[in-house]
Amino acid sequence: MRTQSVLERRLWRLLALFLMLVPATVFYLILWKNAVRIPILDDYDIVLAAANVLSSSHGYLSKLFYVLTAQHNGYKLMFENAVVVAQLSLWGRVTFLPLVALGNSFALLIFLVVYSMFCAAPGDSAKRCLLFVPVAYLLFQLQYSSALDFASSSLQHLAVICFSLLAITLLGRDSRWLFTGACVSFVFSVASSPNGFFVAPVGLLMLGQSRRFWRLAAWIWTAALSLAIYLFQYGRAASPDTMHGSAGALTHFNILYALSFLGASAARYVSLAPSLGLGLVLRGIFLLAAKRGYFRRNPAVFYSMLFILINALVVSGLRSDLGLTQSLASRYRTYSNLFLAFSYMFLVEDMLPFLNNRSFRRGVLIGAGVLSFLFCALSDVAGARFLAGKKQALTHMYRVQWRKDMAAQDSVDRANPALLRQMDAGVFDVNLPVMKDSVRLGVYQPPDE
Repeated sequence: MRTQSVLERRLWRLLALFLMLVPATVFYLILWKNAVRIPILDDYDIVLAAANVLSSSHGYLSKLFYVLTAQHNGYKLMFENAVVVAQLSLWGRVTFLPLVALGNSFALLIFLVVYSMFCAAPGDSAKRCLLFVPVAYLLFQLQYSSALDFASSSLQHLAVICFSLLAITLLGRDSRWLFTGACVSFVFSVASSPNGFFVAPVGLLMLGQSRRFWRLAAWIWTAALSLAIYLFQYGRAASPDTMHGSAGALTHFNILYALSFLGASAARYVSLAPSLGLGLVLRGIFLLAAKRGYFRRNPAVFYSMLFILINALVVSGLRSDLGLTQSLASRYRTYSNLFLAFSYMFLVEDMLPFLNNRSFRRGVLIGAGVLSFLFCALSDVAGARFLAGKKQALTHMYRVQWRKDMAAQDSVDRANPALLRQMDAGVFDVNLPVMKDSVRLGVYQPPDE
């Protein structure tokens, strides 16, 4: 009987792993199929222009100075700068497919970090894996496709989420060495994007709650040092107009914008009502988790939810003047999907065990699995269409503007009016001056696309 029980648990564990591998495999196959070896939008400034400058820099100090001071639209993207330096040092030139692969890999790393937070069914790994299956379908899907297959975007938006969640996870563990890892992860989150600083107040609350005052002092010192590094030479490398174009200024908080940001997973195109409704529900779940003292039982999940709420509020202060529909931007939906996943984890860990009806519990879990599967499938269909269209547009403009292939003029799909509008607006144009400098300096070899 005992052997049969062990075998049964192994079979359930294998089934759970298979069910989680399905969305991950589909996710990465679609990304691999639609990846391009040419720069996209900000890649010209963040990757190629950086490589052009670094090619004339000699010595480690000059490269380090560039990593710490270079700015793009008012942001210091030190992690991306360091990745470009590393690739140039290793290969002597920029190659986009490895950068795209590295950026896309952060989706897998985020999933692994989130899995490490899950505390349901302690001691029963098979059941724990089965309960976690819906989260795989929430995270391995293409609703945030605009941040994928795009080196400079994924190395900012996905990297900062990964490092931030890792820092919060390690802060929740009772280990001196893991606390050191949390501080390092926090530094990497700030180096990836300035919203990594939002981990600082979260860490203060977590360490204050556990009364670890020496670690609290070390955390404050790490945050202060990170801020000092970020402010070093800040603003001198970018014009005020360029800085204002993206970073903007904190004007006022807009609750509707924050709710729409939080519930963006439910939005379709520019429809605000579903996102506002889901945002209200998710806010209610967070308040319920706080009321039930969930921050004591699973601080990593609770404070990750708080981190996302802080992002929603601050982004509303920075972006709400652009209109509420801007909160539905594809790159923001990663936060909404994560909040959905954390809400599910809270309900499974803290609420379902108190339901006496076993059949009802099973029905709730099966329903969550079916809904997450459908959500993933619909998102993948739309995301795959978007990525394929983007690849077609990029390749078309590259052939026409760089390769001077006039035969490519009629190769674009005329059945996609949205794609044509973006092309007419110059969204996919080749930055010819930067590209020519990169070729002249030998830091980039354009492919024969």
